[in-house]
Amino acid sequence: MAKDVFDTSSAIEVLDALNEVLVNSSRFNWKLYEAFTEAYSVYLSILFKDGNTSKDFAEFEKIIRKKIGNIFNTKFRDDNFIVTLSDVVASYSNLAKATGFGKIYQHLSNPWSVWDNGFTEPLRDTLWRTPSYKVTNLEKYSLFRYYYDKTREGDKDKDKDTDDDRIHPTTPLLIVYAFINRHYILDLLPEVSVVRNLLRQGFDIFATDWGTPSAFDKGLTIGHFVNSYMDRSVDLIREITKSDKVSLLGYCWGGNLVLTYAALHPEKVKNVITIATPGDSSLDDTLLSVWTKGMEVDTLLNAFGNVPSTLLNEAFALRNPVEYSYKYPHFFEQPHGLESIMEFLATETWLYDSPPIIGEIYREFVKYCYQQNLFIRNKMMVDGVLVNLKDINMPFLNVVAQRDDLVASRSSIALNNAVGSVDKSAIEFQSGHVGLIIGQRAHQEVWPKVGDWLRERS
Repeated sequence: MAKDVFDTSSAIEVLDALNEVLVNSSRFNWKLYEAFTEAYSVYLSILFKDGNTSKDFAEFEKIIRKKIGNIFNTKFRDDNFIVTLSDVVASYSNLAKATGFGKIYQHLSNPWSVWDNGFTEPLRDTLWRTPSYKVTNLEKYSLFRYYYDKTREGDKDKDKDTDDDRIHPTTPLLIVYAFINRHYILDLLPEVSVVRNLLRQGFDIFATDWGTPSAFDKGLTIGHFVNSYMDRSVDLIREITKSDKVSLLGYCWGGNLVLTYAALHPEKVKNVITIATPGDSSLDDTLLSVWTKGMEVDTLLNAFGNVPSTLLNEAFALRNPVEYSYKYPHFFEQPHGLESIMEFLATETWLYDSPPIIGEIYREFVKYCYQQNLFIRNKMMVDGVLVNLKDINMPFLNVVAQRDDLVASRSSIALNNAVGSVDKSAIEFQSGHVGLIIGQRAHQEVWPKVGDWLRERS
């Protein structure tokens, strides 16, 4: 009898969840239909406009991309669309929980994590990467130390500055990456590697690799990463290098981790550098930020434990469908050298090589940093301790991408007013979020400045 009641209630729960999915999916698809219909209408009106000729194709293409892009941007930030998007994610999450698919996903994520951390990661960290060795493992987290191998560089770097040509900085540098995508964007290819650029300038570089989480990690918090992984890494670096303090560089959400650590452990930090880091969410009007502020995160995590990587990839694609569908034919319709092709393919591989995001950390970032904006207001608690950015008293450099469509530049630059440092600077550069890391011009203009700033304070 009890089993029959259980089966009946389970079936009702599944049917209710399925009905919710059908309703919300219909609403969401209708929103998409409206946006694409309006975009196609604009496309046709421009296409058949008097005066368009084949010789105007480049300008014509530019106009179409801009106008259609503006349509999607406007439609996708509408309040009704944001609510509908949040509802459809929540309804699929409820269905996954009711059918048991969410549990299946969590169970499958465990062997995937073992395979990725044990086999895929070591291979990925070797091909075209700067030579490094693993200093330590802390659960799935790894700490790497890079070294400059001149024999592998060949003659191509003979005219570039190396650690023999400049004053050798005495303070080691720890690079901290975010939880979205992989850390190797900072060491993508030899020609556009931030790690290699800084090594050539003589810095002793260590880096975090958070690894691929499993369902067993879903309860880990920001406090665990900052006060356990990062703090133990900093202590180990200090011991290895015989240095009293360590300089920290954080990219994207890694910048938030760096700032949190510096506020809680200022006695161990020499300098802080943030790269394209979210600051004041009330000033961040990028689509992903707008969607994140409207996300019902608890329902998603109750079903899947961690945030599935496929959800992240779909969100990145949806925020700009015009550029997403345009970039591949546009790139391959023109001749490119092998180096350019490798850079394009490497970037695209990294873009969709997303690990799941640890559930509790994602919950904390979304609620505290985006929805409640506690981080910039010095009201965020980590392990029961208040994170006050005014406690950051060491030199601070904030590198901002002015055309960043993932983190609004206004949000990033607000960090300069938030930190307590007397010695604080900002570098604002005309690039996007990723271009700041892998752009050829950024490596010529930005990273030498970063190195000079850091060397003067090391």
